[in-house]
Formats: sequence, structure tokens, C-alpha cells
Amino acid sequence: MGCTSTDTLDLTVGSDSMPGVMSDCQCGACNSKRFANQFRDPRSGCEGYRPQWLATARALAFTRVTASPGVLISDSANPIEQINRDDLKFGWKPGIDLSLRRITWAENSFELRFIGLDPLIATATSSAGGTAELHATPPVFVSDITSIDATCESNLYGFEANWQFVTFCPFQYIAGIRYISLNEQLDVQLASPTTPLTYRTNTRNDLYGVQVGVTSIPEMPLFDCPWLTWSTKIGLYGNDAEQTSILTGTVGQRADSPADTAAFAGEFNIGIETPLTHCISISGGYTLFILERVAIATDQLQATNFFTATGSNHEGNAVFHGGSVALTLHF
Repeated sequence: MGCTSTDTLDLTVGSDSMPGVMSDCQCGACNSKRFANQFRDPRSGCEGYRPQWLATARALAFTRVTASPGVLISDSANPIEQINRDDLKFGWKPGIDLSLRRITWAENSFELRFIGLDPLIATATSSAGGTAELHATPPVFVSDITSIDATCESNLYGFEANWQFVTFCPFQYIAGIRYISLNEQLDVQLASPTTPLTYRTNTRNDLYGVQVGVTSIPEMPLFDCPWLTWSTKIGLYGNDAEQTSILTGTVGQRADSPADTAAFAGEFNIGIETPLTHCISISGGYTLFILERVAIATDQLQATNFFTATGSNHEGNAVFHGGSVALTLHF
């Protein structure tokens, strides 16, 4: 039997992308009788189909995972007195994450996003009783050193533009372009009453590339928890990397090395989101950010030859993670 004007719309079937069968909308245009709805375009009468903007401001609290062990500078007579890479433990710093999304009637969206962290800083110190060895390639020995103080600073920020679209699977897919900047500086002061020495290395990574990912759909929540949100993004990048190392004392020595390499980045988010009003929601969560095959400041000394002014290491990795609290405005 065909449809009649007394048939009602079955809200248990269909999808948001099929006009006239919006499973999560109770407005008059979408929840009308089936027969009448065959001749109506819900996109012209339903507020849920109209394009909207989502502006999100997120406050971050991030740290960076300490690098793997590796001796940088040690006392030749007493190797226990040393500065090791994993002695440099980063603290927590604030950051911001701003995004603006334009959502169309089929829940496709275009997003612009900026993320930036305050400089993360790590320090380490050690005493020394004589000749110090800088573990370069080959090693550099400096006499009459009384103490060693090291400071490492790490800066991360980036921009991205993403297209987010819906399919028939229980995900929304992400495709986009992204720029990531990771700049670091390691500064080591070797104190001496006669010939103090400074070792400093700066690394710069400019990553340009593409990324893909998946994210949650409110109508198809993970573990049947509508307040739970998650997303995963991975990308392949070309890295315009560079390192500059300087050794100054009685005689200055310098090593520069630019490189163009391929790099990888991944970002993983999980959190909860709760609406406060029809237009405002609040959320919180955890983010893990991974960079592979990048130039890290603490990796450069062991690859640097100050006698030929050459050498660099662009095979390092950096892991950032932390929590966030966000406010989202729908308009």
C-alpha cells in the first residue's frame, strides 16, 4: 500500500543527509507527516539544516616528554658529574588553541585553527672538578671547569585548514593542510676562573604538509556516551630544518647545517563536552602531540664536528601532551 496523508514520520530510520528524514530533529518541517514532507524541502524550513559557525577558544596546559638518555658534557676525571639529556625535564606551560568552523546543512565543515604554546623550559646543573668533555664528534676537552649549567627552551606553534565531511560510516573524516613550527635552543655555561666556555645550539623546524584523520559524530557516540568526543589526525610533512651550534671561549667555533627532510606528525584528542545553553558549550580533555624526524636541540652535540664545522641530526622526535578546557560558541 502506498503512503497516505495520515502516515507519520519514522524517526528511527534515515540519516541527517536525507532531506525529510532527520533522525535527531523534532521541528515542524522535519517531524511533519510523511506524505506532506515528500513535497517540502527541510533545508528551507529547518534551522538544523542552515549553515552555522562554531568558534572555539581552548586554554592549554602542556609539557614535553624528556629526551632519551645521552651524555652531553661530563667531568673527565669523575664521569658521575655530567649533564645528561634526560636531566633536562620540562615543566608545564600554558597555551592557546583557537578554531573557527563553518558547518553546512549536510554537516560538512571547513575549519581554520591556530595552536601555540608558551616556551617550555628545562634546566640542569652539575659540578666539575677539572677537565670537562663535550661529547661532540670528535670530543672537545676544556680544562679548569668548576660547574656546568644547561638550559633548554622549546617553542611550538602551528596553523591548519581542514575539510571535515560525513560518510555512511560512524565517523567524520578530516582532510587538510598544516604548518608546524618547532624551534629549540640549548645553552650550556661551563664556569671557569680562567677560561669560561659557552656551548649553544639552535634548531629550527618548519613543517609543511597534508594530514588526514577521523573524529566523532554526536549522533553516533563512542561507547554510547553522547558527551564523549575524540579525534585522530596524522600527517606527512616536508621539513625545512636547520641547526646552528656555537662554541665560544678563548677561540670561537661554529657549525651550521641546513637540511630538507620528510617528517611525521600525529595528534590525538579525547574529551567531554557539555552544552550550557543552546549556543554555548564547555569541554575539557587530553591531547597527545607527536613529531618524528625533526631536529632536536639536545641531539645536535653528538653529531657536530666543531673542527670541520659540519654535522647535524634531524632524526629526533618530540612528544608534547597535556590537558585543555574550552568554550564553544554556536551562531
